[in-house]
Amino acid sequence: MPADHASTPRSLVSRRSFTALSTAALAAPFASARAQAKPVTIGLLNDTSGFSADLSGLGAIASAELALEDFGPTVIGRPIAFLKADHGAKPDLGVGIARQWYDQGVNAIFDIGVTTVALGVQKLALDKNKIAVYTSTGTVDLTRAACSPNGIHWTYDSYSVSVGAANANMKVRGTKKWFFMTVDYAYGTSLQAEASQYILANGGTVIGAARHAIETKDFSSDLLKAQSSGAEIIALATPTPLIANIIKQANEFGLDRSGQKLAPFGMMLNDVKALGPQLTQGLLVTEPFYWDQNDTTRAFAKRYFDKTKKMPNSLQASVYGAVTHYLKAVQSAGTDDTGPVLAAMKATKINDFMTKDGVIRADGRVLRDMHVFRVKTPAESNSEWDLYHQEATIPGSQAFSPQDASCKIA
Repeated sequence: MPADHASTPRSLVSRRSFTALSTAALAAPFASARAQAKPVTIGLLNDTSGFSADLSGLGAIASAELALEDFGPTVIGRPIAFLKADHGAKPDLGVGIARQWYDQGVNAIFDIGVTTVALGVQKLALDKNKIAVYTSTGTVDLTRAACSPNGIHWTYDSYSVSVGAANANMKVRGTKKWFFMTVDYAYGTSLQAEASQYILANGGTVIGAARHAIETKDFSSDLLKAQSSGAEIIALATPTPLIANIIKQANEFGLDRSGQKLAPFGMMLNDVKALGPQLTQGLLVTEPFYWDQNDTTRAFAKRYFDKTKKMPNSLQASVYGAVTHYLKAVQSAGTDDTGPVLAAMKATKINDFMTKDGVIRADGRVLRDMHVFRVKTPAESNSEWDLYHQEATIPGSQAFSPQDASCKIA
């Protein structure tokens, strides 16, 4: 749903109400009452036109729409309204849309993505006493220095993907000597710090690092530094759109032929699909979901594919569970008021096709299992979306860091 960034937030928003009317004669009194009922309104705010559009984007919207179809048109006797908007990875625009939505009665905003937008919405949700559920945001700051009782960090974070990747590569490949290629903003800094701590604590060494801007397209100088460093493995602590470029260029440099391996942090299924198994074979990725894990994941993936003609990555799939869990909490609380809904969300375990007995910690961190997948070789892959082989599962209690002392939420 690309939008004109010069237009007002209102022009970026589309509204869908899941209210159906029966015949006019029979349903007129009910239609009148329903028309007067204030909707329970939720919004999905993300990037559908900027650099991270493929990460969640239109796929996240499709996942939310499937959740709403399954839940039904109403909750607590009121119609459900759904807003969606594109912030184009621009923090001022994203926070501006969120502010307008909250002021106009939106109860909860989902997805959000992009660290700079998410941190702005986190503060705004607290100030407005609203709810924000982050399904495609990676920064651990949401449950540390910027933690809030109103924010729920749903899918993953920089700790889970970086430590998961470091763990997998050190245990499976026995690699000890690391070099980092790190994006020069908070998300990349966090990825490198979390992984480095794990690497050093488990007998490894970090022998070098190179930082790049988010706008970087040519990584040749950084790859030359990594190649000459003597590292066994090169950690890609950067957003997934940049990981794809690095992998392509690393192949041109012949890093794999020289024995060096790549360790992408936060790489998703859509990136592997775009690059193809020829370039990505053997890479280890850490995600909480893969479409072909079991019968329930396959059932959801089929519906999603029928709607989008693609298979979902874990961030896109997770929106279904986040929206459903919120609406169930509204139903349980008997109100959409923030306090009771948050209490119900945190008191209820998360169970859906990608999460078993997940819990929302006091700081908003959802604890769920993470899985280590190996990208299949072209010979192993039986179809265009047959890309992963599951190697291991990291229990939720180990996949995420303990609640940080900087977060004072009890």
